[in-house]
Order: sequence, then C-alpha cells, then structure tokens
Amino acid sequence: MADPIDPEQRHADLIDEAAEWLAALDSGSASVSAFEAWRAADPRHAVAFAEVAGSWRDLDALRVSQSDLPPSPLPAVAEEGPRPRRYFLKATAGAVAVAAMGGGFAYRATARGKAETAVGERKTVAVTNGIAVDLNTDSCIYWRDTTPAELWLERGEVAIRLDAGRALDLRTPGGQFRLAPGTYNARLRGAACELAVVAGSIADARGVKAAAGEVALATQGMLERRAEDADLARITAWQNDTLVLNGESLDYALAEINRYQPNKIMIGDPALARLRLGGTFTTRDPAEFLRALRSSFGVRATIGTDGGIVLTRG
Repeated sequence: MADPIDPEQRHADLIDEAAEWLAALDSGSASVSAFEAWRAADPRHAVAFAEVAGSWRDLDALRVSQSDLPPSPLPAVAEEGPRPRRYFLKATAGAVAVAAMGGGFAYRATARGKAETAVGERKTVAVTNGIAVDLNTDSCIYWRDTTPAELWLERGEVAIRLDAGRALDLRTPGGQFRLAPGTYNARLRGAACELAVVAGSIADARGVKAAAGEVALATQGMLERRAEDADLARITAWQNDTLVLNGESLDYALAEINRYQPNKIMIGDPALARLRLGGTFTTRDPAEFLRALRSSFGVRATIGTDGGIVLTRG
C-alpha cells in the first residue's frame, strides 16, 4: 500500500512547480501551451500558480529602493532549528523567479492593461499618452505604464506608434528590446519575433540595432537583421485590410489569408499548392481571392458542412 500523501507537502510541491513555470515562462524558455495544459490538468495547479503570481503582484506594489531601507539584521542562526530540504527548494525556485523578473509571465501577472482581438478582428489601443498600438487578427498584448513603458506581445501581430520623447520596452518570446520613438510592426513567428522598423530604431541588450527601413528576426534576445531588402509596404499591408502577394505559393497565401477567416480554406488537391500567385487582396472577405483562383487557374471552391472551403481542380 502506498504511503499517504501529506496535503501540506503536496501543496508545497505544487508551489515549487508553479514557481518554476513562472520563471520558465518569464524567461521565454517554456511553451505557453504546455503551461496551460499543466494548469488545466488539476485545479490545485491553478491555485498554486495564482498564489505565486499574487506574490509578484505584492512585490511590485511594495517595491522600494534598497538604499531607502535600513540594513537587515543578521538572523540568529543559533535560535533556528535545522531547515528541511523543502526550504532550500523553495528558496531556489524563488531565486530563479526573481532572476527572471522583467521578462514575460511575471510581468504580465502585474500588468495594468490588456487588449486582444478575435480571428478577423482589428483594434486600436491607446496604451498611454504618446503610445498607440494596432492589433491585427487574433492578437494579444499586455502593458504597464512605467518609464519607459513596457509592452508584452503574447500572440499575433501589432503595429506600434511612439511619439517623440516616448520609448518602449517590447517583450516577446524572442526576447526584450528597446524601441525609440517611431513606428514599428511586430509579428510573432513561433518562438521568434519579426520586427520591422518603419521609422525609429530597435536595440537588443548587446546594443545591436535595427534602423528605419530594416527588418530583423528576434530570437533569444538577439536581433538578426535580414540581408534582403525589406518590403515594408507588404509587411504593413494588413493595416489597410489587404494581403499583398508577389509570386508566393498557394499554400503560403492560404496560411496568410486563413489568419483572418474563422472558416479555413484548405487545399484538396496537393498539386495546387505549387501554384504561384500575385496581386493585392482584401483580408475581410475571401470571395475576391477565390474568384481570382477560379478565373486564373480554374480552381473550384467547395463549402463543406462545417463551413470550411476546399479547393480542387475545376
């Protein structure tokens, strides 16, 4: 017969797990979907994480300069009994989380604002005076009005406008970056973030910068500028509800246009994936795109019972 599990011991174990998740998410080294699966697997997981996140909210509210505090007295070690291994596990997990502060999840736990869009929706948010953000389809941001302001891009794509005198710390799964006054486009691509500089400049922790007219891929806190010419008009076309194609394959085009469609368009004939397309299409309604496929390539679009659209040879 297995030994009974001490409820207090189990809760302490879960607090450790929650602190480790907090630190990993905060540093960008963990999968958000894996975390959500862990949290949803047991109500006690959600409770433990809420406790850890609550601790960070309290710390944020009580944060003061060390110079304003009197020296802490040394603990009377002789009066304390031996500390169990659990104490050191908690201390370690807490230290890891503290080291990760200033990144993602712990920051979001204390964020003062949030905005998100559904599939096919767009929204403009005034984060604070002099900072505006346009959210593309299926996107989510958190922010905090500090100096400089802080914004976390959790999902999707945004356009950011910073007035003169305003700077922004942008936090993404690809790292944290400082944005000078200007105009930018940021799109998550897996664990990386594509950053386009329309005006202004972006810098990483090493001091590497992307200047106006450049596009960089941000991974692990580092900017890697693209060698090819940046087509900023095409990158920012979504702000005018359009998708610009210039010789891309049909499967690429569908991946882009499906970002805006609740009912997805699928390829029923694999040979169609190799078709090359060009033109400008609205992202609001796929009818125009489907008519172009029909007239130019004889591709037939059939609506399924679930509302999805299947493309086949005409």
